[in-house]
This record gives sequence, C-alpha cells and structure tokens, in this order.
Amino acid sequence: MKRDSVEEELRRRILDGKPAPGERMPEVQLAEELGVSRFAVRSALQALEARKLVERIPNAGVVVSQPDHTRLEEIYDVLELLEGLAARLAAQKSTPGDWSELQELFAEGNGLDEAADEGDIDLFLAAIDRYRDTVIRLADQTFLAETLSGVRDQSHVLRRRILMTPGRMKESLAEHRGVIDALVQGDAEKAEALKRRNMQTARKRLVRFREYL
Repeated sequence: MKRDSVEEELRRRILDGKPAPGERMPEVQLAEELGVSRFAVRSALQALEARKLVERIPNAGVVVSQPDHTRLEEIYDVLELLEGLAARLAAQKSTPGDWSELQELFAEGNGLDEAADEGDIDLFLAAIDRYRDTVIRLADQTFLAETLSGVRDQSHVLRRRILMTPGRMKESLAEHRGVIDALVQGDAEKAEALKRRNMQTARKRLVRFREYL
C-alpha cells in the first residue's frame, strides 16, 4: 500500500467514526494491520495532523482529535460561508441538466424520506455527500474545493451526530430539496441563501444539543 493510500485509509476510518474521537492510533499496530512500514504510517499520521484530524498528546501518542464546542461552532461559521459560496458558483456555472441525477436522488419516493423516518444515517449521509461532491465539481473553483475539504473533515463525525438529533434528517432533507430547486433554476442568490440557512440550522442543533454531541 502506498503512503497516500495509507493516509486515505486512515482518514476514511476517522471520518466513519472508527476510531472515535480521543482514541489512540498506535503506529506499530496500524503498520502491522495495513502491511506497511511504521514510516508510512507515521507520514500518514503527520498529514492527518496537518488536517486537524489527529493530534499528538504527550505520553499518549497520536489520538483522534476531539475539538471543543467553541471550535466546532467556529467551523460551522466558516462552513456557512464556504458552502453558500459553492452553491452560488455552481448555480452560476451550471445548466439545469447538470442537476438531473441529484434531482432524482432527492426526489420524493426515492428512499430518502424513508431513510429519515427510519434513521438510516449512512444512506442519508451518502446522499448529502453526493450533493456536496456535485456542487463542488460544478462550482469549478480549486482553492474553494481544497479549503472546504479540510474544514469538512473536522466537522464530519459531528455532522453524523447532529443528523441523529430528533427531526434533523427530515429538516435537512427539506432544506436540501430547496437548495437543489434553486440550483436547477440557476438562481445563484437564492441557492446561496438557502444553503447558508441549512448550515445555520445545523449550527443551532450543535448549540442546542451540545451536552449530548
């Protein structure tokens, strides 16, 4: 396994919540498990540390980062601006046909309402990720894509927990359907405003349920 592949594998595990925030990531064990050298694991962990996904604790080694709520609220403030900008640019640069797959994915009767009712967080998150990937691709702004990638990583595990708060998946689904309608219409101002509102309601959940997240 190549070094960048080791980094991506460890990143995927962290974003999936396994290991959880605060858990150790021992070099020797990971090297044996992945069949790579300790140097490859160490290099990957250094890259993940730069992305704020892990941190080095004296006498404990490398652990998965566990940002405090003040930092998480700051992250959501930044995400609101960046996600809104991405929606604006995507609306300006796209055609209605560019959104057909996303429209179908989020259409009523295609499974997301049931996912929200049944608490199928993985299916729901996959749809949200498809939305984000599509918007970033159509926004066609490299620096914005790079910046969003790093910021999103730090909020990913918490995003899963926020979606599990009462009623949030249904609320988020309605919000994303509104954003997608605006994107199809090419209404950049409306798409930005609705996406920013979506991030604002997520942030309010963070504040409201902070004791449980």
